[in-house]
Amino acid sequence: MGSHSGVVEFLAEGRLAEVFALDERRVLKLDRPEWSGVSDFEFDVLTRLAAAGLPVARAHEVVTVDGRRGVVLDRVQGTSLTSQLVECRGNAAALTELAARFSQLQATINATTVEGLPDLVTRMRSEIAMSDLGDTHISGLIELLSTLDDGQRRVCHFDFHPENVLIPENALVGPAGSPVGWVAIDWLTVANGPPLADVARTLVLCAQPGRTSSLDFVKSVHRHALRERGFDAGACDSWVRVVAGARLAEGFDGAYAEWLRGLSTGARRIVE
Repeated sequence: MGSHSGVVEFLAEGRLAEVFALDERRVLKLDRPEWSGVSDFEFDVLTRLAAAGLPVARAHEVVTVDGRRGVVLDRVQGTSLTSQLVECRGNAAALTELAARFSQLQATINATTVEGLPDLVTRMRSEIAMSDLGDTHISGLIELLSTLDDGQRRVCHFDFHPENVLIPENALVGPAGSPVGWVAIDWLTVANGPPLADVARTLVLCAQPGRTSSLDFVKSVHRHALRERGFDAGACDSWVRVVAGARLAEGFDGAYAEWLRGLSTGARRIVE
């Protein structure tokens, strides 16, 4: 760990951090001042995930720049899956293929066991309790969560959507369409939990109003979860309710909050 002064090019930004190029092989993901220190957690998590063989940008060190913490990562040269989906608009076959590869990558993540990650069910229970859904609704969702929890504890990205999947320029397609070379980024929400919870969160994120993901993409991801991974449709719908309720604890309001409330009660469904 140490200081760093080699930031040369701004690349991207998110709610918690800004990303800068250091050179052709490395980037610096620099915490925003109000979130300084998050990179220490990310460094630990990425080190554990890389050791388990998951497709992540390797973390090299944690540094300090002008009082802000940051993590130095491998630079992935390529495009996001979001960009690929935009290019495939109107091409149903290409969109379905990308959805299948996206789902296969998530299946690979969800098949992995990594010790030392936060417990997803415990976190979701706390988030539901902090939501503004009202005591009766909160109690019902927490009871539903307990019923759905099958005891499995596998890696759940829990922010897995096309913007967080990068396709390097040299990405290949492996056996059974597996996306060899695709890289999953932004692992700050990672936890150990039931795989279907991760799929439900992905459906909620991808179907979010305003996202670039099309309804056809969402339907393809849902179909893959049921047909290829063997998940039960009713259990998937129930996990969507729980995930939506927990997401409300993040402080959303307006039309989006109402959409989440509709999902949490079962009045709305992502895939009819």
